[in-house]
Amino acid sequence: MILANHQRVVVGVDGSAHSTRAAQWAATAAVHLNSPLHIVSAVQDPTFYMADSAVVIPADVWQQQRRTAEGTVAALAAAIGESYPDLAVSTGVDTAPAADMLVALSHTSRLIVVGSSGSGLLTSILLGSTARVVADESHCPVVVWRDSDTGDRSEQPVAVGVDGSATSEVAVEFAFDFASHLGVPLVAVHAWDAVSRTGGVTLPGLIDWPAMELEERAVLAESLAGWSDKYPDVVVEHVVRQGGAARVLTDLSATCQLVVVGSHGRRGVARLVLGSTSSNLTHHGRCPVLICRTGE
Repeated sequence: MILANHQRVVVGVDGSAHSTRAAQWAATAAVHLNSPLHIVSAVQDPTFYMADSAVVIPADVWQQQRRTAEGTVAALAAAIGESYPDLAVSTGVDTAPAADMLVALSHTSRLIVVGSSGSGLLTSILLGSTARVVADESHCPVVVWRDSDTGDRSEQPVAVGVDGSATSEVAVEFAFDFASHLGVPLVAVHAWDAVSRTGGVTLPGLIDWPAMELEERAVLAESLAGWSDKYPDVVVEHVVRQGGAARVLTDLSATCQLVVVGSHGRRGVARLVLGSTSSNLTHHGRCPVLICRTGE
């Protein structure tokens, strides 16, 4: 279910230029979603453990790290405030693992945004173990932000991967909601795997390909049923392609401003799961990727 408008968009930053651009994207999203923005960073605990021994960070080093983090989030908040004077912006710095901090914040957030790469001096809040943990355990959707190499994409559509599963339904809901708030079309994509659907039998003459194509189109149509009535302002394009979901969605990401996927899928189709598909998208996609879970 789409969360209430007053719930905030949270973006994790680490001082890198990449996370700064992720924060700017999160600010734009917050404006469109009519939500406040919360900019956060994490610093290493003064004591951390390596192997069987404890290593203590000197107090002055830890304090400097915290001052750097506080300066980073304050500077970003000020810059974003100049661009969006009506946007409510808050900041926070936590002494905790970045993943734990963001998962905890997800309980009361509308959206979590993390960058896909970076090299900041602060505790990394970037794609890797942190982003995977957050995407797996978050109680709200997670955007893994990626740089676009084609300039302004504000007029380009939102794409959503559809496979008929429960998490796919959640992804469809969020995709319609985003497209509506952004005022752009929605591209609904259903990718299906012929080998999985036929049990490995693909000999000519043994498979009724037109009938199978119709079945797959029906899956997409059924998954979208009712949503256009709820969001009559969103123009929807149906795309059904045979092939791997990761490849199909990665290709489409070059002409979209956001790709939305679920974290689990059903068998018999090119599964849109947090794993091969979402991992491929977050590493190779050409736009931000929104990963949804059912919360089960």
